[in-house]
Amino acid sequence: MARAENHTTRPVVPTPKTVEFARDLVHRLGNDSARFEIRDRHTGQSIEIDETAFELIRRILIDFAQNRPISLIPYDHELTTYQAADLLNVSRGYILKLLNEGELSYRMVGTHRRIRLEDLLAYRDTMRIESEKAMQELANISQELELE
Repeated sequence: MARAENHTTRPVVPTPKTVEFARDLVHRLGNDSARFEIRDRHTGQSIEIDETAFELIRRILIDFAQNRPISLIPYDHELTTYQAADLLNVSRGYILKLLNEGELSYRMVGTHRRIRLEDLLAYRDTMRIESEKAMQELANISQELELE
């Protein structure tokens, strides 16, 4: 069954020209938390942006400078099981297993399950920490047994 793609979550892939522009701009901006304005070249109208907006723009530029596609998704956004699987880079069946076992919370919208992005990100972070701990344990055991 085909999935409809949501244009607001489709990654934006930077062109080589955008990558170079972003690298130059990130270098010129540095970590300065000064106030900035955005100016429309055609109308000359300027709008001041605060530090929070600037930080978001700076992070986008850094990702572009590293030639990384990005998507902007509101933190309270709800995902389908397909989108959740894509985000975790797992199968949809694995997501369904997590939902059925209560590892991830969800709500029903009609007959469809919706997973809050913040819950999915928290789960991902927990799994990453557990994975790192397990890798460290294996390294410690390997050192103890002198298997290096």
